[in-house]
Amino acid sequence: MHERDIEKAIESEAFSERIVRLKEMHPSDIAAEIESLELDEIREVFRNLSDDTTADVITELPQELQTELMENMRIERVTEIIPEMYSDDAADALSDVSPERLHDIMEQLPEEEVEEISDLMDYPEDSAGGIMQKEVHAIQEDLTLAEAREAIRRDEDQEDVSAIYVYVTDETGRLKGVLRLRDLLFRDLRLRARQVMITEVRSISVTADQEEIANLFQKYNYSSLPVVDDSGLLVGRVTSDDVLDVIQEEATEDMQRMVGIISGEESVLTSWPQSVRNRLPWLCVNLCTGFCIAGVVSLFEPAIEQYALLAFFLPIIGLLGGNAGNQTLTIMVRSLALGEIENKEWKQLLVKELLIGCINGLAIGIAAGAISWLWIGKPILGTVVFLAMVLNMLAAAVAGVMVPISLRALKIDPALASSIMVTTVTDIIGFFLFLSLATAAISMFSL
Repeated sequence: MHERDIEKAIESEAFSERIVRLKEMHPSDIAAEIESLELDEIREVFRNLSDDTTADVITELPQELQTELMENMRIERVTEIIPEMYSDDAADALSDVSPERLHDIMEQLPEEEVEEISDLMDYPEDSAGGIMQKEVHAIQEDLTLAEAREAIRRDEDQEDVSAIYVYVTDETGRLKGVLRLRDLLFRDLRLRARQVMITEVRSISVTADQEEIANLFQKYNYSSLPVVDDSGLLVGRVTSDDVLDVIQEEATEDMQRMVGIISGEESVLTSWPQSVRNRLPWLCVNLCTGFCIAGVVSLFEPAIEQYALLAFFLPIIGLLGGNAGNQTLTIMVRSLALGEIENKEWKQLLVKELLIGCINGLAIGIAAGAISWLWIGKPILGTVVFLAMVLNMLAAAVAGVMVPISLRALKIDPALASSIMVTTVTDIIGFFLFLSLATAAISMFSL
């Protein structure tokens, strides 16, 4: 046997062993193991997995990779996998596929599947309609419990091991109540659904924002909630696993936007041209703010020329002020996202942050001033550093509160590059205060 044939045999045996091992793993674990492989390798793995397992694994992969797979797998294979997914997962997997490819895929899917996916793709992706799934346990209110059990048993689309509620509708499809599965098991089967159902049922509008929904789930610990349209018709449901994804997406988006990544959706798999487009605009803004800061420093060029040691303290003033401002900012942005701050409460928060800034400023200012005094040997320089640090901490508190509040008032996402803005404000104010005080000290006390 030639050396190359031996290598192929070894590779084939290793691949077979990997497939055997993957088949015994949970879909999320399979996804974690294969997402770093080349696209052709992933496709080869999928050829050896069942349709339902492949569907489960694809939904656990990053969005960019899902799109790549939908674009490059054989259409016949895609149309075998898509029906195995929940409707919301299928819509997500196909959401960024090119129009031509999407048309080809839809042509070969069952009509009912196409209708469900198309409906979901029509809704904004950050709305209840964009994250809901169409599969729901729903029965009409006139059915007896025995008839309801049989209807659920026969309906393959409603198979869901995680469901604990059955939604009850009238003959037009309007949501009327909710039926617990335990009622189906233990109540008199001759009773009708309307006699047993809970009529006070909370539902979500199909246009509700996903952040609002996430807050609702966090507050009340729901496992799922029905989604209704403007007419009250039951159109789907949002489940807790959908909300967990939303919470993760919102936290990631806020974190990225605070540092100027425009899309808020970048990952390690994002292409480099897209990453450049996401990052460059706010870096340009940051360049402009940097020149503004340099302009402030240049106003005090004579003082720096006369006493060059002042330049050593500028990074300390900027670092501490920027860090303090971003601490306040992080709390504010997250609280705004969770709806914890009402329109008028920002004034109380500003007072609180000013108090915190004052205490922190005194503590850090005393330490920085003492170190400066001992280092340089001039008490007046220590005093200048102390005063500048206290005042900059207060400025940081104001910026950390007012920047996100102002952005929200202007209908702009408070997370959008607010970190850059706060850092710019604290640098400008901090440098101006420090150099102004130092200039006054030079002229008055011959620093």
